[in-house]
Amino acid sequence: MPLSVKMHLDKLTCIAESDESGRSEPYLFVTYFWLDGRNIAQPDPVSTLTPVYDGYRAEMPDNVRAGTVITVPPFLANATFEVDPGPANFMLAGAVVLLWEEDETPNSAVLAGRNAYMSGLHAELNKLVRKRIQTFDKSPVTPAEADALAAAIRPQIESAIKSKLSFFQKLFGNQDDFIGYTYVAFTDGGIQTRAFTFPDIPRGGGSNHYQLTGDMTVGPVRTGPVVDLCARPRAALRAKENEVKGLQVIRASLQQQLATAPPAHKAALIARITELGAQLATLEAELPALRDALTRCQERFTHHGGGGGGVVIG
Repeated sequence: MPLSVKMHLDKLTCIAESDESGRSEPYLFVTYFWLDGRNIAQPDPVSTLTPVYDGYRAEMPDNVRAGTVITVPPFLANATFEVDPGPANFMLAGAVVLLWEEDETPNSAVLAGRNAYMSGLHAELNKLVRKRIQTFDKSPVTPAEADALAAAIRPQIESAIKSKLSFFQKLFGNQDDFIGYTYVAFTDGGIQTRAFTFPDIPRGGGSNHYQLTGDMTVGPVRTGPVVDLCARPRAALRAKENEVKGLQVIRASLQQQLATAPPAHKAALIARITELGAQLATLEAELPALRDALTRCQERFTHHGGGGGGVVIG
């Protein structure tokens, strides 16, 4: 029976911080992931949801000291998706969180790093789960596996960030610091309504030490009408595409007529075909903006097979 899973990140607590000013400015990258047993034979059996939002740092508080308790911003804090045991009786649900300290890295570089993290984590999680599926290994993800996954992704993030920095920013800038990562992963019967605490960030604590809590609510999938939150941009794109196709059909018909038309009719046909070509060029130039509007809407509200608030890959 399919289950509806809602994961929620609650509080980030600063236990210790070591910013030179004595006031840290932490921020998070968050990815939710799940394996629906019905998709176990797919090339990428694991779906991932990484909330996409330009204000990663602006929404987190400044002046964070030891003892500060931060409520995780709503745009990062929630994900809803479905899982089912499927034929192999295997389900997985969890979240990965990266903690950073804000310094002087430009926002464009931070977002480039986020994008590299998003795609890299999706690929590495699927690589790990495909390996486990081959042996039906449902045991908990080990710290060594998690560290290997993080080691594979971190260079991709750093490379993407550096690609957006100027020579002088690389040379003199005080770039944002990576503090550490943490994760939770629940399988099969462990996917149940519960509260949980992530392993400390970083593991073992240190001069920068944070703790993150969350909870998970699990219940039957509710059936009902499907609401398309992106209906307006989807309809606008479809209407424009249909308009383009209609003119393409008319132009193709006129081009066929031109091949056999009497000489006296050719000039008029050529003029009309030329006119249609100009109209098509104008309409086709409008398509990228409409596609971009639909993509932005989907990034905010929809994903493939799960909850809202970000981008789902897989």
